[in-house]
Amino acid sequence: MSQPSNPNVASQNWENEGGSVHPKPYAESLGVVRVLTETFKVGGYTYTNLADAVAQARRLQSPSISL
Repeated sequence: MSQPSNPNVASQNWENEGGSVHPKPYAESLGVVRVLTETFKVGGYTYTNLADAVAQARRLQSPSISL
């Protein structure tokens, strides 16, 4: 499938599929609040709490105890 040469055509196709987002003022008028969340990644897992991420990192660094 070929790509449209005009970028406006591509965005119009997306908007016709329901992918368009209303402008920020409209969203705010509906009570939508934007919140940015800091995340931490350790060993393939994602944490929103730094203390949890640090605890997991320490567990990964400590030597395994085999019985």
